[in-house]
Amino acid sequence: MLIVEACPIADMIEAAAFPELAAEYVRESLIDGMPQPAPDWNAYAALEAAGLLHGFAASVDGELVGFIAVLRAKLPRYAEPIAVSESFFVASAHRGTGAGLKLLRAAEDKARALGCPGFLVSAPAEGVLAQVLPRRGYAETNRVFFKGLTDA
Repeated sequence: MLIVEACPIADMIEAAAFPELAAEYVRESLIDGMPQPAPDWNAYAALEAAGLLHGFAASVDGELVGFIAVLRAKLPRYAEPIAVSESFFVASAHRGTGAGLKLLRAAEDKARALGCPGFLVSAPAEGVLAQVLPRRGYAETNRVFFKGLTDA
């Protein structure tokens, strides 16, 4: 049975399935030229403790199959806080089960509860998520460009 619920980041990373899930996430989303991810778990904990980061986990029969983290930010340009997906991933074997949509809805509900007027989600340009989001009411508003600076 699929369950999506609020979950501290520390609990997610302690899940038995997390290392493989994180490795799959890196394989699908690493930007060419960016270094390998090296998460600062203390920073995640500090953001959670400050009420600025909120995690949600999707599990099937007790096994972690996906996650989303909602980051609430106060940008100087806007009068209201903005919600952003810091990380969002569902294992390929569990796509089509509704896990991703349930995680997205949980994140949207949290963003609403935090007083955010909208929710920003980034997705790899040619990835599955970029195809799904427009069907869920999301509009492409910007494009992000990257230039590696170590070889420039």
